[in-house]
Amino acid sequence: MNQKQIHELPRNIKLGNKKLAIYGIGFVGTAIASTWLRAGASIIAVDKKNKLVNSINNKKILNPEPKAKEAFVDGINSKRLVATSNGKWASKNSDIKIIAVPVGLDKRSADLKFLYAAVNDIIMGLKKDDIIIITPTVPIGTSIKIIKLIENKTKLKVERDFFLIYNPERISAGQAVSDIENNYPPILSGSGKTSIKIAKKMFEVISSKKPIIMSSTDAAEAEKLVEGLYRDVNIALANELAIFCENIGIDYWEVKEAANSQPFSHLHKPGIGVGGYCIPVYPWLLTQTAIDKGINMNFPLLGRYTNEKMPKYSINRIMSIIGNKRKLTALILGLSFRGNVADNRISPTYDIVNELIKNKIKVKVHDPFFNYDPILPKEVKLSDELDKVISGTDIIIIATDHDEYKEINEDYIIKKSRKKPMIFDGRNILNKDNFKILKLVTIGK
Repeated sequence: MNQKQIHELPRNIKLGNKKLAIYGIGFVGTAIASTWLRAGASIIAVDKKNKLVNSINNKKILNPEPKAKEAFVDGINSKRLVATSNGKWASKNSDIKIIAVPVGLDKRSADLKFLYAAVNDIIMGLKKDDIIIITPTVPIGTSIKIIKLIENKTKLKVERDFFLIYNPERISAGQAVSDIENNYPPILSGSGKTSIKIAKKMFEVISSKKPIIMSSTDAAEAEKLVEGLYRDVNIALANELAIFCENIGIDYWEVKEAANSQPFSHLHKPGIGVGGYCIPVYPWLLTQTAIDKGINMNFPLLGRYTNEKMPKYSINRIMSIIGNKRKLTALILGLSFRGNVADNRISPTYDIVNELIKNKIKVKVHDPFFNYDPILPKEVKLSDELDKVISGTDIIIIATDHDEYKEINEDYIIKKSRKKPMIFDGRNILNKDNFKILKLVTIGK
């Protein structure tokens, strides 16, 4: 690809002369596709789920991410978007291939099966001057392995015949499109100088922020892992300190506020658990590289173990207060792992449910965003209407900081539950001074 072709790339994308194929139309892929559609691009949305493919082609967009539905419907109406489950066909009929499939864990090692499935589909239709962009968070060195795989299978040479960019997604549920377009600078790396030039021109189309150019794909992969790890270990520190304060009889939240008045102290909030497809996963991917390289790296896993124990710790604390009462019913407020979004991926609520069941407590769950979930045990009642599940409750556990829960008051709980339940505020969103009759407990107090 010569300098003129690179310079004209943004214009050709907007005109539809360069078509994008986006592999994986989950949370990340939906946000990425929406952003490019809003910029005028023509897109092939690729996903192995036929039901999802059909729903997109029929303009039934179920993803609740803001701005996504409008972008997808406009793309279908303007014939700039088509969805397919045929990744090989998409590769043959596109010039830019963006991989946005999920990377999970398999026994605490990276599960890259979807990533390599997408790469193998792309290989079947890869042409001269095609561009591949990898966006999932991956173990360090993954992009280089993929380049070698492609070169070995196609006999095409990177930087001469095709170009590879690693651009880790930096998005949060509920604001993903805005994150890409305006909130954060894109992290860009590539297989060489030409790939970097291509990346810089392409991301002018969708991002208002000046990109951060990394020296290598390895460095960019490490950057994304470290972003999540920073949060995980700092949440773990907050959890350890909160438990420490509980045991010696002082208020962690008072200590935190005072400590953070000093500009070099940034104590985080403790909580009942850490969820999502990012923070609980990244420490394992980082330490996987350390293990492979024979490097001793214990600190990230100490933080991960601390955060993983918080659901069990919280239920044990509840049981120590309640005692050995029988036939108790608990209501968990929140299935989402984060407030005000419909996202239950690796939610700590699942661990909370299991711990309550182990203690022979009947469990109900409320979340304004969910009325069905196949992962919850069958005996657990889930509702998006609080009035329908609060009656007869002995224990209320706040697991998610939805705004709706911040408005709950003592009078409402007593009236609707017809009891005087204990409240365990796992997110510290209620004002303790407003609860004079009911027992309100939170982490760190």
